[in-house]
Amino acid sequence: MSLDVAAEAELDGAANGVEPLVGEGSALKAELMTGYTGVEITGVPLQELSDDDVETVRRLIGDYCVGAFPGQSLTPEEQLTFVSRFGTITKTPGVDMRSGVDYVHVVADRGDADNPVSGGFHTDTCFVERPPSFSSLYAVDVPRHGGDTMFCNQYMAYDSLSEVMKKWLVGMRFKHVVSGTDRPEEVPDPVWHPAVRTHPVTGRKALYVTFAARCVGAEGMTEAEGRNLIDFLYRHSMRDHVMYRHRWHPGDFVMWDNRCSMHAAVYDHGDQPRRLHRVMCEGERPFE
Repeated sequence: MSLDVAAEAELDGAANGVEPLVGEGSALKAELMTGYTGVEITGVPLQELSDDDVETVRRLIGDYCVGAFPGQSLTPEEQLTFVSRFGTITKTPGVDMRSGVDYVHVVADRGDADNPVSGGFHTDTCFVERPPSFSSLYAVDVPRHGGDTMFCNQYMAYDSLSEVMKKWLVGMRFKHVVSGTDRPEEVPDPVWHPAVRTHPVTGRKALYVTFAARCVGAEGMTEAEGRNLIDFLYRHSMRDHVMYRHRWHPGDFVMWDNRCSMHAAVYDHGDQPRRLHRVMCEGERPFE
């Protein structure tokens, strides 16, 4: 959709009682990608965003979990500079960044043509005291088809639980541990985070779970009880109606909020290469 068409759509939405996503006077344009999850943000190159624009982006991603910025041109250093406007840059302990630029992680893979799988829905680096608030990926080399990244909305996952389950989860904490590391000596000790966390910007509650290898126990429960509870909540989090699926194009920059979403790569691009640059910024300690 062109910027002019997007602007007309915003005006039409306002005329029909739909609140515009971006305030009047901003050069940014924003369009929802699904009913609840994912927003495309255009209008200004990332290097030229004002402080007010950055706060608008922070709000939009906090509300809709993930923001997609098509047609960008970013060096690794420019990606670092932009993401640092949202918080202190951080990285995953024990992971080889592979880029030669500190804090820039090269995510490179090829798909499995015979047995396409997902990398598993997860929230980034949950096994530290202050997990990342925002993660970002910049598309350097993408397949002609396949290799998408999917996102699921953890606000919606929490909101759609029964009131009985919500009450049961009050005060519940889950144990998070590391999995898959290049340097075991850098692995931190396990941490306990709330099963339900409050987003510090939106004030909304979101489920905070991740895949089984990293979310391994529930406080005060037996191993079997905890596993059954976590498995149920994890499956519940991936209901189709809360998802946004991003199809990559060269120059795409995608940024998401780990405090209210999970994400997963889909390895269905066969022998085609897929190369993305990842940069993250540190968040606060999760709180209920």
